[in-house]
Formats: sequence, C-alpha cells, structure tokens
Amino acid sequence: MRYEFINEFEVSASADDVWAIYSSPNFHTLTVQLLPNTLKSKDILEGDGCSVGTILCVVLLPGHGLPASKEKIVTVDHEKRLKEIQTIEGGYLEMGCTFSILSFEILVKEINACVIKTVTKYEINDDLAASVSGRLHTYLDGCVAIAQGISNQLAEQIARAAI
Repeated sequence: MRYEFINEFEVSASADDVWAIYSSPNFHTLTVQLLPNTLKSKDILEGDGCSVGTILCVVLLPGHGLPASKEKIVTVDHEKRLKEIQTIEGGYLEMGCTFSILSFEILVKEINACVIKTVTKYEINDDLAASVSGRLHTYLDGCVAIAQGISNQLAEQIARAAI
C-alpha cells in the first residue's frame, strides 16, 4: 500500500528566497543545525550536495527508532521550486518499506509570502504499516522544524536589513 503525508507551512518571505536555501549545497548542513535533538549527521557521500545524483548519509541520534540511511537527490526543478530526495538504503527501507521519498516544493502565495509544501510518500505491505507509520513522526516533525527554522532565519535577515 502507498501512503502519503502532506504538510504545508506558510513563510513570510519570497518563494525565491526560501528556494535559495532549499536548493543550496549547504542545505544538508543546515538541517543538522536546525534539528540538533534529532540529527547526528547528514554527510555528502557523492555529488555536490544540491544536484540530482547527490547521495547523502543520514544518521539520527539514538532513541529515534530509525537506522541510518542513504538518500539520493532525484529531482531538482528550479522553475517549479521542487526538490525530491529518495531513500535508497537503510532508514524506512530497512524497516520494511519498499519505497520512500520526500519532496519539498516552495509555492508562491504573495510577493513576500510562500508555502513550504512537504510531501512524504512511502510504500509498505499492509501487515507492516502500523509498526512503521508510528515512527514516521520523526521524519514529519523534522520537516516542520526545518520549515520553521528557515522561516525564523529569513525573518531575522529581513529585520536586520530593515535597520
């Protein structure tokens, strides 16, 4: 069975400014900084950190119930402001999922407002779904915390520029 979880987070900044962060080669480092109680590390194994084909190793801190994973950036669309990252080893795949992908899409709302839409999709046999879906909160909560952290950073930058 295929499952999909969607979260939308409104940000008081332009879609271009938010996309610049999500598409940056340092995004993986920023996620570790924004999730200090969840992520131990997120390191580049192959690629430049922002282009299709980049492979990242993700290690969570103990107690989060997920094994380390390898993720591959499979889509970066600057026009649509869309980035997709697929788990290719470990993580939810090790727990029985046959497919796991995370997408970030930055949607224009107004000139200085946008929505960060995060979609998590995974496939798993129905008999394992209950045991895995309970652990998805780590992933989903992390995506929301990243959106909040980026929103806060941009608000601080705007405030400093106004002085």
